[in-house]
Amino acid sequence: MKTSDIKVGIVENDESFKEQILKTLESIPEIGGVFHWESAESFWEDEKGRSLDIIFLDIMLAEMNGVELAGKISARDPEIAKIMLSNMNSDELIYESLKNGAIGYILKSELKDIADVVDTVLKGGAIITPTIAFRVLNSFKQKDYSGEFKLTPKEKQILDEMVKGKTIGRVAEFLKVSKYTVQHHVKNIYKKLNVHNRAELVRKASDIGLLP
Repeated sequence: MKTSDIKVGIVENDESFKEQILKTLESIPEIGGVFHWESAESFWEDEKGRSLDIIFLDIMLAEMNGVELAGKISARDPEIAKIMLSNMNSDELIYESLKNGAIGYILKSELKDIADVVDTVLKGGAIITPTIAFRVLNSFKQKDYSGEFKLTPKEKQILDEMVKGKTIGRVAEFLKVSKYTVQHHVKNIYKKLNVHNRAELVRKASDIGLLP
């Protein structure tokens, strides 16, 4: 595909913002066609929308919102690169957008250079503005995965002692149970966490939030 064959669209109902984006897109030499729609419904019914390479989607549209539209486009025309435009940095909207196939989420206030955005997408990259990137990374740090692994209270107690460096014998002594009982629990812990040695156990337990 020649760069001049590139077709870009925008679904946006804010007239002034739309005009600003269109003017910039039309000035980019690599783009051969620019199209716009004011609603998700008008885009969806227009066959021209199916030939796009990149589509910018406003999230807060009148009826069907941009996140829903992204999901429908992903199902029908998955090759179209979808970039969300929003004034909202809601975690829920970010994740729903990414889950629905968006490769970019840009706050309108942080949209500086559309030419760079288009160039990055055409080269196979993704676009997330700094504020959104911070929220995504921070949410991963905060998420607690511990409940997904369902250790019993006794397994959790044994895990806590093992990561302190205690041997199975010392753990058994501390808990006043037999070494065979501790070995049985350790075997179950390794299986549940899908690890094979103590180093992997400590690392995995730390990563998923099982450690105090």
